[in-house]
Amino acid sequence: MTTMADCIDTAVKAGEMTAERAAIHKGALADLQAKYSRYGMSEGEAAARAAADLKEAVSKAAKTRYHKTVHQLATMRKLRALVEDSPDPALVLSGLFRQAEGHGYKGESIQSLTEAYEDLIRARMSEVLNEVGLNVTGGTRNRTRLEAVVKELHGEASGDATAAKLAKTIEATQAELVRAFNSMGGDIKLLANRGLPQSHDATQLLAKGFDAWAEHIAPRLDWARIPDFTTGKAFADAAGRIPPIEDTRRFLSEVYQSITTRGWDDRDPSMTPGGKALYNTRADHRVLHFKNGTAQLEYNREFGASDPFTAMIGEMQGMARDLAHMRVLGPNPRMGLEWASQVAMKRAADIGGAAGAQMQNRVTKATKKAKAMYAHSSGAANIPEHEGWARFFGGTRAVLTSVQLGSAVLSSVTDVATITVAADTIGMSARNVLSKSVALMASQSTRETAARMGYVAETLADAGGGASRFMGKMFGTGIPERMAGFTLRASGLAFVTDMRKVAFQMEFAGYLAENANRSFDAIDDSLRRIFEARDITPADWEALRHADGRFAADNGADFVAPFWWLEHQTTLPRAEAEALALKVQMITREQLEYAVPTASLEGRAMLQGDAAPGTIAGELLRSSTSYKSFSMSLMLGQYRRFMNIPTPMGRAKYAAKIGGMLFVMGALAIQLKELAKGNDPRPMNTGKFAMAALFQSGGLGLFGDFFNSETSRTGGGLAEAIAGPVVGLASDIIKPVASNVTRAIKGENTSLGRDAANFIRGNTPVMSSMWWARTAYSRLVADEIAAFLDPEADVVARRRAKQQQKDYGTKPFWAVGDALPSRAPNLMNALGENQ
Repeated sequence: MTTMADCIDTAVKAGEMTAERAAIHKGALADLQAKYSRYGMSEGEAAARAAADLKEAVSKAAKTRYHKTVHQLATMRKLRALVEDSPDPALVLSGLFRQAEGHGYKGESIQSLTEAYEDLIRARMSEVLNEVGLNVTGGTRNRTRLEAVVKELHGEASGDATAAKLAKTIEATQAELVRAFNSMGGDIKLLANRGLPQSHDATQLLAKGFDAWAEHIAPRLDWARIPDFTTGKAFADAAGRIPPIEDTRRFLSEVYQSITTRGWDDRDPSMTPGGKALYNTRADHRVLHFKNGTAQLEYNREFGASDPFTAMIGEMQGMARDLAHMRVLGPNPRMGLEWASQVAMKRAADIGGAAGAQMQNRVTKATKKAKAMYAHSSGAANIPEHEGWARFFGGTRAVLTSVQLGSAVLSSVTDVATITVAADTIGMSARNVLSKSVALMASQSTRETAARMGYVAETLADAGGGASRFMGKMFGTGIPERMAGFTLRASGLAFVTDMRKVAFQMEFAGYLAENANRSFDAIDDSLRRIFEARDITPADWEALRHADGRFAADNGADFVAPFWWLEHQTTLPRAEAEALALKVQMITREQLEYAVPTASLEGRAMLQGDAAPGTIAGELLRSSTSYKSFSMSLMLGQYRRFMNIPTPMGRAKYAAKIGGMLFVMGALAIQLKELAKGNDPRPMNTGKFAMAALFQSGGLGLFGDFFNSETSRTGGGLAEAIAGPVVGLASDIIKPVASNVTRAIKGENTSLGRDAANFIRGNTPVMSSMWWARTAYSRLVADEIAAFLDPEADVVARRRAKQQQKDYGTKPFWAVGDALPSRAPNLMNALGENQ
């Protein structure tokens, strides 16, 4: 009689199956037969049942592959059309990841689409975020309620009506994300009581070992919901039943190996039908299911890498990222990018001659850049080569964020310039944006109105507290990351940035409403150009401006807010309406980037490439580009907007306006930071100050220091400033040690106490940089430590004050040794009257 094994061998001989795949199937078949024999089946019954289950599992996998392939082919046709219809195929490759004015690319861009999806998630989850979102310390606002929500999500009654309501909101949001994912070629089964994803601390798993981990987790799992991927059926036939260890050991072993393998510690493991843990995509079913919320909370306390809220938001943000990639590049985004690159190269080759060669060169460079952007947008650029070193240096950068960015909110006054010019350029009222941001800061009811419209503060769900604005996305939830988040929240930067972003979006929605009573041909020229550049059609505008989808505020103000419109419009089917709402939010986000610049995807890709964390190159690049990708993004955006202006006079006016306003705001930022340090403002009648203000206006204030002295405000030289804060910290540690060793060898007096006091003064997290506390900390704590450790502390302080006056022309109004300021700051010093 022919067996399943015989059929597998026949398929190999016929070339229908590889030998490797055959070996996997035979191994799975043998395991299944042994399993069913243990269940008391005869040899023949076990063989027949094993063959049937393996066939069913392979068939299901084939259907999933077909589903993905169909969607990938459709995306490839779309990408070919975008490349072939574009005047410059090289620009299409960049446009796939970020929008730039003047490109002529009308497709969707991954960066703005990811942000739009994240905005949609926050809009749907606004009640959840307000109730159990992140507080100033980076922890949940209400831990007890969050735990009740976890229980409700797993079908366990918590007795908390509010938690039950929040759980339904989360489940509805998860369902919408799954629906969108599956519509683009994914294959996620939406399960009842799906619960929250579980993060795993790989370090804890490795430290305690597989046996201890398996013993802890096995009784807490719902084996009736966990599929054996060799059969596609659950391990247990009834809830509460725990299968024999011999049936689950290999499964748990593979899960354990997946979690503890580099790059997998924050993902859900998944298996192919052969049982091998080869790859992890959201198209695979969630593997681990806990029997109830209490069981998951118990596991999380022992082996979790983050709190349940962070795990939940992390999964949703990951889904937003994946949805953007799949929508733009297909179910296999890497394949989609490669296809678009080859189509672009083929088009350049077909041109031939010098023009074709030039275009091929441009396409080659654009492909390299696009692949770097893909690595950063997908998270591949953050998979460490050596996890231990990556964690160490990543934590160090997070601590330095806390040490150095506590006064960044004062530098953010330059937003006034970028907001004004961005609003004026597209026909909005800059005054309304700025006044709305102040109203949002001052009024809870105004913030609630914004949330009803769908505009929710980003940092309610951002563990980094807004650090991504200057450094890009921060990964991790440990103490260093929480410390960085606390600094940026407590300094006010996170709140101020959130309110400015919300204000701009609200005013853009109001600007749309101002035009809503006009046909597409009659709307403002600037708005119509934006719409045409992003392929918003007259029919789309008719749907958007319909009265049913407009938001009316309590004061009678009218808005076309895309996510409010999505939930209330009646003119389009849901799928079409969601696509249009996302497109409008993408446009909003792209205009917002000009107003409130961030460390963009393109800036990180250009400065860091695809060098992996945990490598020498990767860590040096991440150090040297810390804070600089923000400046790169700001300059790129302004340059592209400048170049898109059609006339020389228009360009000149734009350059004068943005340059002049940034310069003035940069000067103001310098003076605010001097006052925060307890100093009089600097004289502004010198070329040195002008250069410092120029650098400050572009987010490179550190380099402006070198026009006044040979060291930066942190004490390092130009080389250290270029190398970045991590190298600067290493220098702060190594130089004093080396100099004191040298002095000791020569028999000279060492300065260990002085060096230690200086290090504490400049490198204490939070307190060294927090604008409202740094001078008080320096005078009441650091000065006292210096006086205790250094007998010449007074002499050094006087010398430092003289050097400060020489370099910057300013004196302290809160002097060393004083418990309180001795006088008010001399504001007239800014005019150079006391030099």
